[in-house]
Amino acid sequence: ATPPGAMVKPTFTWESPVGNLAISKAAKADPMASDPMRSDARLCDVCFVDAKHGWAVGDRGTIWHTRDGGDRWVPQRSGVNCRLESVSFIDVETGWAAGGLSHPHTHTSEAVLLTTRDGGRHWQPMSVPLLPALKKIRFFGPKHGYAIGCPSAMYPAGVFTTVTGGSEWDPPSAGATAIWLTGDLVNPTTGALAGRKGAVAMIRRGTIEPARMGSFGLRNLTQMQFVGPMEGWLIGDGGLIVKTADLGSSWQSPPGRLLDGMADQFDFKAIAVRGSKCWIAGSPGTRVFHSASSGQTWTAANTGSSVPIHGLCFVDEKNGWAVGAMGTILATSDGGRTWKRQRAGGARAALLGVFADARNLPLELFASLSGNDGYLGVAEIIGRRDIETDPGGEGHPNDRVREAMIGVGASDANSAWRFPLRQDGLGLAAESIMTGWDRTNDGRGKDRLLEHMVRRIRLWRPEVLVTHDADLQGDDPLGHLIHQAVLEAVDQAADSTRFSRQITLGGLEPWQVKKVYASLPPNRHGSTDVTTAQLAPRLGRSLADVAAVPRGLLEKQFAVGPSTLGFRMLMSRSEEPPSKHDLFAGILLAPGSEARRRLLNPPAESLAQLKKTVQARRNARAILERSRNDATGGAHLAAETDDLLRGMDSTAAARLLYQLAQNYRQAGRWTQAAETFGLLADRYGDDPLARPAMRWLVQYQASGEAAWRIQGGQRYAVSQASTLSIDASQQEDRPALAIELARRIERTHPTLYADPALRFPLAVAYRNRGFAQQAQRYYLTASRQAADTPWRTCALGERWLDQSQGEPPKAMLRCVVARTKPRLDGRLDDAVWQAARPATLKSAIGDDAGWPGSVRLAHDREFLYLAIQCRQAPGVDYRAEDVARTRDGDLSSHDRVDLFLDIDRDFATYYRLTVDHRGHPGEGCWGDRTWNPTWFVAAETSDGMWTAEAAIPLDQLTDRYPTSGTVWALGLQRTIPGVG
Repeated sequence: ATPPGAMVKPTFTWESPVGNLAISKAAKADPMASDPMRSDARLCDVCFVDAKHGWAVGDRGTIWHTRDGGDRWVPQRSGVNCRLESVSFIDVETGWAAGGLSHPHTHTSEAVLLTTRDGGRHWQPMSVPLLPALKKIRFFGPKHGYAIGCPSAMYPAGVFTTVTGGSEWDPPSAGATAIWLTGDLVNPTTGALAGRKGAVAMIRRGTIEPARMGSFGLRNLTQMQFVGPMEGWLIGDGGLIVKTADLGSSWQSPPGRLLDGMADQFDFKAIAVRGSKCWIAGSPGTRVFHSASSGQTWTAANTGSSVPIHGLCFVDEKNGWAVGAMGTILATSDGGRTWKRQRAGGARAALLGVFADARNLPLELFASLSGNDGYLGVAEIIGRRDIETDPGGEGHPNDRVREAMIGVGASDANSAWRFPLRQDGLGLAAESIMTGWDRTNDGRGKDRLLEHMVRRIRLWRPEVLVTHDADLQGDDPLGHLIHQAVLEAVDQAADSTRFSRQITLGGLEPWQVKKVYASLPPNRHGSTDVTTAQLAPRLGRSLADVAAVPRGLLEKQFAVGPSTLGFRMLMSRSEEPPSKHDLFAGILLAPGSEARRRLLNPPAESLAQLKKTVQARRNARAILERSRNDATGGAHLAAETDDLLRGMDSTAAARLLYQLAQNYRQAGRWTQAAETFGLLADRYGDDPLARPAMRWLVQYQASGEAAWRIQGGQRYAVSQASTLSIDASQQEDRPALAIELARRIERTHPTLYADPALRFPLAVAYRNRGFAQQAQRYYLTASRQAADTPWRTCALGERWLDQSQGEPPKAMLRCVVARTKPRLDGRLDDAVWQAARPATLKSAIGDDAGWPGSVRLAHDREFLYLAIQCRQAPGVDYRAEDVARTRDGDLSSHDRVDLFLDIDRDFATYYRLTVDHRGHPGEGCWGDRTWNPTWFVAAETSDGMWTAEAAIPLDQLTDRYPTSGTVWALGLQRTIPGVG
């Protein structure tokens, strides 16, 4: 045992049943699954059935096992390379491990559930095709258990029970939904849940019900454990510890507090409870807190490690284990008074990236330095965008950030919880951002930011730090704010007098970063550059290929990575001058040391083939770059597809086809895009990019907007009949194609088939084919979901339209008939606008009382008319500009209103019409800005108001003339840059 306060010299072991130098077949097939990669994978959970037999699971499908209480830990082959979040054993032979993976661009998730009947010598996957990624799994016996996972389209509650040992799972009968991060059940129908943004609930008789309690603010609630018939514990960010005496109906602080101010130094992530004894740990992992009196008094024990702890397990009052980042496993044999490190794949990071938003991460840099060269890399994301608006996707956004970093070879990632950001597109100044952080941090936004950054530097102890570049032009105020804070934090992290409570109470030590680099905008050169097409020989791919799928976990829309990443040195304490190709020049970190993993060299005979493959990809990239600047959108490439794919592996070929299809889509050549996406789906259906490709194809074939965009290219004269004339020979049976592809998806990708973003378009296809009952059958199923989600509301709306009973479940704006055409002068004094009832635009956070806005709609047999009336926001420049109106101009710096029109209610494809306060227009069809309809706009500004009128010819939108009772789906949004 280690005396309190003593540092343990880390031991670094990469053990294998067949020897340290052995490379498994799985490692040869996937370098990211090699033993060195798994050695420093974060461990999320640990389970012991007695003082000898235990298992720990984590990222990259990692499973460690001991038969001697941890004197020796050996890896077990899981057969998967995704994250494993939880492990549960009921005896030395029978156990389960659960986790999952996210899909790029769609941001849906998929469960992975493994079971063993021989102590983990053989792990077998269980078939759970529709379950989302799982966060926690526990079994009461060989048959009965529960799992907590991400909310999904099929299972929005995210909670499941089994009576068949995990072969079948049932969701609760009803209840609210949230992103649950933890929970505990005392039997299959009774327990409690907790998760993101302080969400809490209880489970009673299989139904999820709200818990009675105050707000936990911005904290994430991370772990829960019940003990006894009614009592339980819940922990979370910001040193949160609460207890329940009524099985989660209400929660209160425990009777005793941690040492004054100590809780503020930790975000708690792991808990173990045995009777009246409780142990808690988290980030940093310097301390394990222990109470022997149900929380009345507390003691703190040093661990000798600073990396975060994510799992705790005690088999009795003396023997316990803690697991966490860098593959760390700690043990105690005296009830938690002293801790000893049993294994680790590293003790600190070599490279730390600090960025405002996950989309700023230089993924190819981490692929090069961490994935290929073995420098242990960690990312720290400061801002969070899940407060004002839902970020979308299944699961916590933090999980996708970590998954992306693991995908490029890094060791870990963390997202701060104290610093919420407004939604994209507002362009807030740095002062406004900091004002918002002051509101959420008791007026101490800047101090909290510096304190957080200093703590993370002292926790991870990196040699090199990479962050945003300075932005003196004001184009990136958020990045500039983080840039300045990082430089200040680097200085203060080395000063023992700054944030000294992190040292005295938190157990951290001052740390001096040796180099700080600024990440430059894409494709700009710096003092050190990374060419993303270069080969990463240990990974068997180019850096761009390594980063492609991880980037899809951060971006909903496909984005091509940069060809060059440039980095500018901001600070160096090394005497060696900057290297053009090495951020670690002058810093000696040997492979296998505390901040660098052991390296595996690729077989020499494979290097020549790898170089040929990379060269083929470089050529393809150059062709794609040229195609983006080609007025035809790269149409000539269609005949060259097979030549382009020759010599590529399936991953690279699928990525090339996806890029090519996106080029076609962005150029407005949707027919070629559909052909290319179809080729991708046919040839590489198992590739992650096949899922967004197939979903796009179903949406495209079912969409009324896409059909009119493709088949109604010229403007037809408006007929007096109810429909417009189209040449039937130019049409294809698009709904039938959508239905046929969906049936294939149902067989091969059931989780994708369950996605409402696919099922609502499919329902439209059935409706347009005359199978209305098929559509209504889906709407009925979706409307009966237990959880209240926006998709459920859409389904209820479709049911209401079919039955027309009671009040509509969604807001309804009536588009009145214009008896006479309004005069388009922007003044809104026409009779039609007096008859039209306005739709009032309101901010989700209620900050718009001083600048209200509204929209009215009207129509006649030729036009859809739009009227906008908005109060000017204070501090915004509304002066007239002598600038000619152009199509698709940049309206991002102007007060504007967006009108989204979904004519067939598929809730996936739509027209977007934008008008700003000057009367300047913008338009797009399902993201295609080459769509340029004929329409007319006028604007006026007076008496602190701006108003606008627009007339859109109906034949620019549809071939089906709207009549009384026609219903379109509508979205309205006002954006005032710098305000809200």
